Amino acid sequence: MEEMKKYKDFLKAGKEKLDELKIPFQVRKASKQLEKEIIEIEEKIATMELDIQEAKGEHPFNLDKILNAIDNKAIQERKLKQANELMKELF
Repeated sequence: MEEMKKYKDFLKAGKEKLDELKIPFQVRKASKQLEKEIIEIEEKIATMELDIQEAKGEHPFNLDKILNAIDNKAIQERKLKQANELMKELF
């Protein structure tokens, strides 16, 4: 005669099945979250470009402000490149 499964084993099996069903949704959700973050980085870069152009036209000329703005934009561009590579790699 086959041994009966314990109640906790039934619950565990049900939870594993439920977790399996959730995987595609979790993947899609993570993909959309990364896509949202990429869009936010792109928006920051566009704003930073405007800041650089404005700083170039200021009087008196402030080299440190311009260089800092360029550096910050370069950091965001690097983040964007890495995020896009991650998107291709993971999804």
